[in-house]
Amino acid sequence: MSDATFDGANLHITLPSTGSFDTQKNIYSAWKEWIRLSDNAKYPPAFDTTGGDAVGSGQVVAPYFFCRNDLGWRIKMPSADGEIIVSGNLFPRDPDSSLFEQTSGYDAFLRLEVSTRAVVVTSDADTALLTAINSQVSKLNFHGDYVQADIKEINSNLVLGTGQTSDKWKGVQ
Repeated sequence: MSDATFDGANLHITLPSTGSFDTQKNIYSAWKEWIRLSDNAKYPPAFDTTGGDAVGSGQVVAPYFFCRNDLGWRIKMPSADGEIIVSGNLFPRDPDSSLFEQTSGYDAFLRLEVSTRAVVVTSDADTALLTAINSQVSKLNFHGDYVQADIKEINSNLVLGTGQTSDKWKGVQ
């Protein structure tokens, strides 16, 4: 598949045809190559990214590509009828502003395929703490806006009393 083309003066990223496009390879990397040509760096950046960072065990955080529609960039559909599939984590920097622009006289259907992959890493200490918290939470009795707890022991110390003004809690060592 051909790569997207760039028009810095009009802030357009044009998909050359219908078909499938990989966000990283056919759009973002094509922009990086275009920006190196001539004096194209004078235009506002078309993308920023996050992700790709190694998190150990051969895993990386999934890359996300944000088209700078907040700076005026738009992805223009090709001069063709048909389906366009853009795969990869492509998002508008400004979610309230349009990212795609239809080409007049043509009917192109766009499908975005984003990854559900994300990497969350926890340490053994985090896992042990969460297990202990979940164990304690499971013992609580929820009643609407309050929690009723049967407190007999705190930090391995026996607790006496009801916690009421007339019968305050007392710890027994």
